Amino acid sequence: MNGTITHQFGRAYTGQGVKHIYNELIGEARKVYFIKSPPTFRLSELFRQVGFHYLKRGYDIEWFHDPLHADVLEAVYVKGNRTLFIQAAHPLSFEPKYYGSTHQVISFYESYDDAKLKEHGGFLREKTIHSEQWLAKMLQTMTKAKEIHDEWEQPYIVGMDWQAFDQQAEELFENVFSSFNFNKEALKTHRLMGTITPEGAKDHFASLTKGVKRRIFIKGYPGSGKSTMMKRFAAKAESVGLNTQLGWCGLDCNSIDYVYLPELQTILFDSTSPHEYEPERSGDEIFDVRKFRELNEEEQIFVNQIKERYQEEIRVATEYLQVFSTDEETIRETMDMCVNNYKWREIEDSVYQMIENITI
Repeated sequence: MNGTITHQFGRAYTGQGVKHIYNELIGEARKVYFIKSPPTFRLSELFRQVGFHYLKRGYDIEWFHDPLHADVLEAVYVKGNRTLFIQAAHPLSFEPKYYGSTHQVISFYESYDDAKLKEHGGFLREKTIHSEQWLAKMLQTMTKAKEIHDEWEQPYIVGMDWQAFDQQAEELFENVFSSFNFNKEALKTHRLMGTITPEGAKDHFASLTKGVKRRIFIKGYPGSGKSTMMKRFAAKAESVGLNTQLGWCGLDCNSIDYVYLPELQTILFDSTSPHEYEPERSGDEIFDVRKFRELNEEEQIFVNQIKERYQEEIRVATEYLQVFSTDEETIRETMDMCVNNYKWREIEDSVYQMIENITI
């Protein structure tokens, strides 16, 4: 029987810089293979084949996609035996901690042709400098967007009926947790809800929730307490011994966009733009907090102006990210031209042989 694939992002471009959950994922894994190489597209196919290997043997896997290139993988996580294969040198660098035991490095550096690298070295240097400049502009724009979003929240924070909100939240907590109290330590895992990409905001909500029985869609405005309530929801789940998965926000890395309880097959999800979804199947329900803050006409005009400014910053950030993505694509393609294919395949074959031997 084949396992299942869940699609994820492992990193996001946020208003506080590049956010990733790979350190948490490394901590979650029992075994980690740190795959080292210069910038490349070629490791993506390796991760894909590793994933298929485990999938055919009945393991559930997670594919972590590159936010710049939708079809490119930068990690694969085998959930059944908690084994992680991660691109550990670019675009983020990770080093093993437990040498000789649960952490292992696999390097592809020796498969690069020095003569070809020298031939393209000057071009690669200039293109890298250029790409870093566009990334810096993009992240600065995302910081400004986050600041504007904070402005957007203020009218709702000030006028919310917090007492009624808290009462509705407590009713939800009672409904979900009243009959549960497990005598065990709860496990907490971390994922990302989504991120801005060269095509705009993207998420993998459909993949994440395809087998979830109960999906609770939170409908509310910026600043209406959604993330705070979800953190309380997660804390309550942990207090009764339930495992939790926190899905972190792709704009504000201090906020969360979902809490998933795998043992209950239940997810509490911030279903507002840019990841707005509607109930579509049995087990779906809406948790609506919009009724606790109604704007008058003057307030609505003020909020609409803030929203327009925010959307404009996101549009500009997306354009910057498109240029950065194009530069990164050129860098990786040029680096891939410098590979000695024979040496690369030798190392690749050793990885395939290794996983044949370690599959439980």
